[in-house]
Amino acid sequence: MSKKHYICTHTWSNTEIIKDVLAQQSEMTVREFFEGLKSEKAETLQHWMGKDDFFFCHWYAEDEESIIDVLEKAGLNDLIVTMPSEMQRYITSDQISDEKLINPFKI
Repeated sequence: MSKKHYICTHTWSNTEIIKDVLAQQSEMTVREFFEGLKSEKAETLQHWMGKDDFFFCHWYAEDEESIIDVLEKAGLNDLIVTMPSEMQRYITSDQISDEKLINPFKI
């Protein structure tokens, strides 16, 4: 099965655990973060977190369940609520080309 791009919107399932989780994560390197959220079927490519209730990850995965499986293995499913959304159009300024843009509504 081929992989597709997903944006996952995450929020905390329990706001009392935020400080503990972030304290643990602050001991991790960027490499450790990405290696811990990866399997043959799904991997995190990018991560955005601010001070708001929601944070976001860019995943490259076979399907939504593969993402949930990686989060479960990392022990995060009990700590966060995740909404994966497949993105049919993925473009980046790191790979500019002359290809026509994909219309997600015509796929």
